[in-house]
Amino acid sequence: MYGQNVQLSIEPGKTASATFVADQAGVYPYYCTEFCSALHLEMQGYLLVKPKGYQATEAVMEVGTAYTEDDYNTQVKTNVDTQGVIDQVVAYITSKDFKSNPTVLALVEDATDQLGFAQEAKAKSEEAAGKKDWQNAMLWANQWWQYQVKTADLGLRAKNLLDEAEAAK
Repeated sequence: MYGQNVQLSIEPGKTASATFVADQAGVYPYYCTEFCSALHLEMQGYLLVKPKGYQATEAVMEVGTAYTEDDYNTQVKTNVDTQGVIDQVVAYITSKDFKSNPTVLALVEDATDQLGFAQEAKAKSEEAAGKKDWQNAMLWANQWWQYQVKTADLGLRAKNLLDEAEAAK
């Protein structure tokens, strides 16, 4: 299995399966290779391949790299900068008659929902940071940013549709 790729394209709400020969024991990472949503970076996991008849023995899990306050502050700066872009797009969209375009209105409503989720994640990141729990502060700050990315994507699509409609007039 080492060195081989298994690739599936799966539509939302659907399932797919693939068959392959796993000929080497080990732990193999897998991840989403197509940017699909704000949670794209969360779409990952590990495949455990065990030989036939494998018997588990006691093992100790090693703790990965711990996040620091500096890591958190760097991520928060990225989030604040991203919000600045979102704010510019919102100002542009709201300066137009966006409510008369049903597609744009739907995109704006979805973006507003995503931004609400971002605010919830932001509050959780700030709560963890207040406790100096940098691991959870970073996880929530990353989640906050993922929602912002989705918000920005929807907002930019809405802006482009407004520009196209205006150009067509």
